[in-house]
Amino acid sequence: MGTTVLEGWAALLFLVRRPADRLSLRLIAWVAAPIGSFAMLFARPAEGGLAALPCELLQLLGVLIAFVSLATLGRSFGLVAANRGVKIHGPYRLVRHPAYAGYLVAYLGYVLENPALANIALLCLGTAFQLLRIREEEQILAADSAYERYRTAVRYRLVPRLF
Repeated sequence: MGTTVLEGWAALLFLVRRPADRLSLRLIAWVAAPIGSFAMLFARPAEGGLAALPCELLQLLGVLIAFVSLATLGRSFGLVAANRGVKIHGPYRLVRHPAYAGYLVAYLGYVLENPALANIALLCLGTAFQLLRIREEEQILAADSAYERYRTAVRYRLVPRLF
């Protein structure tokens, strides 16, 4: 339910996004965006996972992180790597890609509760393509001096003190 609301929020932001100052034309950016964004939508319920409550709380935490991050992005949200302005407030003070971090936390909670091999493979696939998205976004944003200052101030991409 939470991810459905989150995806609806993302779709709304996508519809009202502001034009990009710079948009990636690289094929990998255009491939990574939909796979990284939507791979886990193919995950299915499975038996044998961890207790439901802790996993669902982890999913809720991830959805909340992603929702607040997307709300902070506002009209700067997009799917393909682009520069629609640099955000430095809210969760963006802690890591450079908190929305992706939130999605990964939510998806990890889902896979821990539903540990089918296909779900694990989808999590790995989606994560790999999210990491490619991060690389592509940072490459586009590197041309912006505001982003360079931000990158110096906020060292970590997804997990404080780790990555």
